[in-house]
Amino acid sequence: MALEIEGSNPSVHPNATRPPAAYQESPLTSSACRSERTPRRFISFLFPVLLVVALAAGLVASSGCGGGSSDEKAVAAIEKFLEVGQSPGTTNQILLDKLPPGLPEGLPEYPGSKLIGSTVTTSSSGKGLGVLRETGDPVDQVYTFYEQAFSTAPWRVQLSTFPGKVAGVQFTNINDAGASGAVVIQPSSDDGTSVIFLSVQSMLSSTPEPFELEPSKPLPLGWPEQIPIYSSATITDTGWGQTGSSIEWQITFLAQITAQEVIDFYRIELTKAGFTVNDEAPQGATLVLSFQGAQTNETWSGAISVQAFAQDPTYAQATVQLQIGVATPQPSGTPAP
Repeated sequence: MALEIEGSNPSVHPNATRPPAAYQESPLTSSACRSERTPRRFISFLFPVLLVVALAAGLVASSGCGGGSSDEKAVAAIEKFLEVGQSPGTTNQILLDKLPPGLPEGLPEYPGSKLIGSTVTTSSSGKGLGVLRETGDPVDQVYTFYEQAFSTAPWRVQLSTFPGKVAGVQFTNINDAGASGAVVIQPSSDDGTSVIFLSVQSMLSSTPEPFELEPSKPLPLGWPEQIPIYSSATITDTGWGQTGSSIEWQITFLAQITAQEVIDFYRIELTKAGFTVNDEAPQGATLVLSFQGAQTNETWSGAISVQAFAQDPTYAQATVQLQIGVATPQPSGTPAP
């Protein structure tokens, strides 16, 4: 069985040097890349689930070719794939031809479907269980079954969508606010069958681990030296991107000072660097400073937003954003007739 997942992420190959550019909406924040066909809330679980479906389908195909040690190698490989993008300490387990232990009772099971296997993902925030099945019925028929089944107590449909060939239902248990899940149905590409992946997650109510400051990350490629970084800052997140000929950088850092001290630092340093600096209206508990200026036929603009760090209020958490583009030339005068 082979799966074909709709859609793909475009590859971006930015240049190492910063191009002069007319400012356009940054790829870091652009809404242009969002799917207009799939509700954004559904995307949060649709794509991870499709990844599991694709990997599990690959496992089934490989297990049919040898069995024994080949099954074990395939399972180990897929468990490693599932670690990508997950928090450190998260464990994944693949079970062939078995339901996962602890699966809640009463979950609807599509009539006549064949059990392929299951997954168990355990992290500090909870446990996720997944069940993969296949059926000879078309996607729309399976979708209708689950949409109706999860509209019956104790289940409640939170979101139901059928974009393209992939259908899905996001649901919750009205008797257990900590239990939620999703079912995704997609056609197989080669034999007309449909695959069904049902996942359930239970959140743990454990005490959060104490905060520990991680080593600082390097600045993103091409970060301009004209924008300073607070001397004792620990950089936690970085990003940069470009679209067309425009470019944007963003960093987030922690510093063991107050949010107001961070704002004061940037107001002084950016003013000295020749930027026009403005104190914006606070956004709740977040202080915001904006700046703009021109350097070598380019327009520079950005903002610094700072608030107390939620996990340890003795730290300020600051995000610095910078956008650069070419200054639009102004007409020198009206040409003579």
